[in-house]
Amino acid sequence: MRFLPADGGRRMAGMREDWFTQRRDQFMRSLVADLFHLVLRFQEMYEIYLDCCRDGRVTGCPDLLGRKTAQARERIWKRLDAMVGSEADKGPLWQVKDLCHRLWPEGEEARDINGSLLDWLIGSVFHECMKLKENIYLLSRYAPQAIRIQDMPFSGARSVRHLSRPGPELAGMVDVQRLLGRINSDILHQIEQVGFFFGQVNFMLRMMMPEMATNSLILRFLVEEEENVQALWGEPLPGLFAEMFSGDPAAGFCAAGRSYLAGQWYSRALAMYRRALEVDGGCDEARIKVAQLEKIIRDNGRLLAGADPPQAG
Repeated sequence: MRFLPADGGRRMAGMREDWFTQRRDQFMRSLVADLFHLVLRFQEMYEIYLDCCRDGRVTGCPDLLGRKTAQARERIWKRLDAMVGSEADKGPLWQVKDLCHRLWPEGEEARDINGSLLDWLIGSVFHECMKLKENIYLLSRYAPQAIRIQDMPFSGARSVRHLSRPGPELAGMVDVQRLLGRINSDILHQIEQVGFFFGQVNFMLRMMMPEMATNSLILRFLVEEEENVQALWGEPLPGLFAEMFSGDPAAGFCAAGRSYLAGQWYSRALAMYRRALEVDGGCDEARIKVAQLEKIIRDNGRLLAGADPPQAG
């Protein structure tokens, strides 16, 4: 039997950490992409909840146990289940939580306080979603049975020692409607809590963008998700690049162009340099690269056809 040397375990852990560190830009890009899609998914789920709120204006608050909201409750639960997943099959929110813990380990808050705060917020979203998922399941799975038991005829109290099993007599002593009302209220509160935390995650992610200006993979993601940048942050991409690059949005488009060019994605690179000229007609790098790339594409059009990757979905 072969044994590792005394420091073998530490060496293996160091190798894994080096591998992760070398690919940190890729993991950061994955994190940003996943958070974009999670926030958008939650917004879709929240719209379903808001429809219930509109229907519940007469009574003051939505009753998620009612027949009218049964379908909406099921849709909310399915979206939560897809987001969270389980221990054996982790959903995107669970995976993002784990990735945040890896990117910003406990005890390193002083090194990157913004990242550590984002990690805490994601953890808060995850745990609120877990509680919300369980409460919706509880309401869907057990509430109808509890109501049926309560509606059974109550024959009056008998001595407990004469009861072979709990029946309508004991059920009549439990205020089922009040218990269900508390669960319903918990669900409404938790949905609002998840919405609040997702809003903070979205805000924190936006505040961290200037720190990510050197990550060309994130720049390319922002370009490819430009419509969602506008939807989530309410600002056009040139405005975002202006903040990330000290008031010079052309620098952002040029950085994305250089990254595409390094991968020999000439059409994408050309589009980025043209965007740079749109925001700054005096950008020398963009002017030179546009002329070079136009010539490359013109001279090698057939060879380059289909070379660019598909747009991100």
